[in-house]
Amino acid sequence: MRRISLRNIGAHKVRLFLTVLAVVLGTSFVSGAMMFTNALSSTFDEAIASSFDGVDVVVSPNGASEVQGVPVETVESLREDSRINHLNINGSQTVVLADADSKAIQTTGGSSLSIYYSADDAVAQAPELAEGEAPTGTEEVLASKAGAEANGLGVGDQILVVDSSGRYNVTITGLTTTETDSATALNLQMSEAGYLERYTDGATVPSVMLSAADGTTPQELVDALAAELGSNFDVETGEALVEQATGMITQALSFVQYFLVAFGLIALLVGTFIIANTFSMIVAQRMREFALLRALGAAPGQITRSVVLEATIVGLFGSALGVLGGMGLVAIISAVLNNLGMPMGSSVGLTPSAVVTALVLGTVVTIVSAWAPARRAGEVKPVEAMRNMETTTMRSMMGRTITGGIVLALGIIFAIAGAMMTDSSTATRSILVGIGALFVIVGTFLFSPALSMPVVGGLGKVIGAPFGSVGSLAATNSKRNPRRTATTAFALTLGIALVTAIGMLSATMKDAVSDMMAEQYTADYILQGPTNGSITMPKESVNDVRDAEGVADVVLVSMNSASVNGQASYSQLGQSVTFVADGDLSKVISTESIDGSLDLSNPGVVTNQTFADENGWAVGDTLQLESMGQTIGDIELIGTFTGNDAIGNMIISESSLADTPAADTAVPQMMLVVGEEGFDKEQLRTNLEDAVADYIVISVKSATEFAGETVAMIDTMMNILYALLALSVIVAIIGIINTLALNVIERRQEIGMLRAVGVKRGQVRTMITLESVQIAIYGAVIGIAIGLGLGWAFVTVMSGEGLDAAVSIPWGQVGLMLVGSAVVGVIAALWPAVKASRTPPLDAITD
Repeated sequence: MRRISLRNIGAHKVRLFLTVLAVVLGTSFVSGAMMFTNALSSTFDEAIASSFDGVDVVVSPNGASEVQGVPVETVESLREDSRINHLNINGSQTVVLADADSKAIQTTGGSSLSIYYSADDAVAQAPELAEGEAPTGTEEVLASKAGAEANGLGVGDQILVVDSSGRYNVTITGLTTTETDSATALNLQMSEAGYLERYTDGATVPSVMLSAADGTTPQELVDALAAELGSNFDVETGEALVEQATGMITQALSFVQYFLVAFGLIALLVGTFIIANTFSMIVAQRMREFALLRALGAAPGQITRSVVLEATIVGLFGSALGVLGGMGLVAIISAVLNNLGMPMGSSVGLTPSAVVTALVLGTVVTIVSAWAPARRAGEVKPVEAMRNMETTTMRSMMGRTITGGIVLALGIIFAIAGAMMTDSSTATRSILVGIGALFVIVGTFLFSPALSMPVVGGLGKVIGAPFGSVGSLAATNSKRNPRRTATTAFALTLGIALVTAIGMLSATMKDAVSDMMAEQYTADYILQGPTNGSITMPKESVNDVRDAEGVADVVLVSMNSASVNGQASYSQLGQSVTFVADGDLSKVISTESIDGSLDLSNPGVVTNQTFADENGWAVGDTLQLESMGQTIGDIELIGTFTGNDAIGNMIISESSLADTPAADTAVPQMMLVVGEEGFDKEQLRTNLEDAVADYIVISVKSATEFAGETVAMIDTMMNILYALLALSVIVAIIGIINTLALNVIERRQEIGMLRAVGVKRGQVRTMITLESVQIAIYGAVIGIAIGLGLGWAFVTVMSGEGLDAAVSIPWGQVGLMLVGSAVVGVIAALWPAVKASRTPPLDAITD
């Protein structure tokens, strides 16, 4: 039996290829996702290790420190310490650059400005000075050679530097090269004295890196300095920081891995139905062969085990190819990233876990998929060797249909219950919808064969009507084997359902955000820095905006590390930030009601009414103002508001932070501008654009445009999901091709008879194509129905978490998916249809 199994695999190469392909697609994505995150982690590890190469000790302020850095006096005393060889100040600023004509220099890899140390003074690895000379003062810099040459810059050229503190001109005095240089990034370096003058308060520096003198080990230096400097500072070895940094990166990348693996598993789940369908068809084709083996004395268990053996070989072979496919995916992604200026290093992330996981998953999924067909093969009776193959495989669907109907009904009930139970917690409702989704999917799979007969038959009549008798024949063929039709379509159904549900969530989110942004700001214009957050608006720009003709009011909104009674505006991922403003909020935002005042020109804090109630605060209360865990003063709650979610839960007045340690930590986020009454809005825009033109990074937007940018960001995120879900749709298309090809092999005699009685090759191709289109459209219709239903339930539950908007249905996307499914059907049928049309009539009849 083993010999027969092995020969069967080798004898049907097309069938083997199609089965293996379904396994490869799923496993390659799972293994590729794991290898890609491993390769990313390895690249970051190498970069971190090289940046700390030579660093023995790092001294930085900790959370309990009353100062924001290392005091200059401490730095000087460390420089004089005989146990220390070299000391470097660790500082870097994100900047935006422009040429002499104030035209922004576009760098996809970003730009930064840090401190230059020569090879003789550097603690870590120093860049090589390839041209020119070292910089001095605040107006001279070195530039990375690859980035400078890519932007047509050289020694002696002047460029404009814009950062959060302002803008100034610098001259390039030299070019540097490092191992990580990239043409897509233009990085600058300034002398230590110039950097400290430009970017520090003169009293402290961010942190320092040290190298130990001969005779002193890094750990000895750490122990000594930790005791001498006290509890305000963290003193760690360079190796310890490398381990911490790589650990944080590994943790951050684990989310990426889980995210990608999840989509790989979705593809593998879709592939499961395809593999099961493939083995069902293979077993159906070989029923007479199995019956003959039974007549020759093979036991039922032997037949079953022989099919499982074939599945195991296919699973192992397909999974092994999947691992190679994963390596190929990583290599392609790495090449793309390298071309974009993001070098990935030499590692492809191949690890034992990535290989073993893919091999085990692919093999187990294939065996599980083949188990039911294998059992059916073992149950064949010897006498069936003399019967027609098609009639022996038809079984009653009554039990399956009733079970599927019950499970589907339960799923619908759970999903509706989760959506409608508004008094329950979001977690409970989400769990109910999740259980409902699972039941709906399983129920649809079981019920689909019975549903496919009237639906596919009806679709066949409509689609086949223009094609006459060929169309009628295609409609009959499509509903002749409802199990096969339903299973083939279900792979596409799953993919379409996920795309539809996410499309509904996306449309609802976009409508909610757009409405909120457009309606909740009454300001005429919103001024912002780059939306990627690489740099904020220069603080001095607000003065130029206030001086622009036609401006009545300007409210500068910033982010700060301060808190009130331990509460912040937002707290996520361990980071807490609070909004700070310097004007009358009631003039730039819309509210339903105001208690007290929202004028933050004077000291005080305002909050959302719900936020105040949650914390037990009332207008007039005196609260504690805190920063970095320290109480820095008292602050009065001067007002509360309702009906606005755009500006945050709590906003502190800028004047409340004056003369406190938190005063200099504010980072500007936006300016809300109201024009003078009667002043032309377009002229106001022109005046604002002229006022901020020299700052390069600031853009002027209306509330509608501001909302549009936010919506565009949602589109970007959703497009990533769609791209990943496209994998499951591709797997489903392969499944349709697979089924049709095997179908053609199975119906060889029938197609031969049609050819013998005068049906032309073109008509055979049309018949197979119409069958494919019917199956694809049926799968899409069911998928859209499931996606819309589950999407509605999910979005309704999410409304309890701030997604307050009417459920939006992306009708355009739905229509495109229906049209696309028909196109998918045509594409999937190309090869099987040609293969069917070339069936030799006499040979087929003889078979």
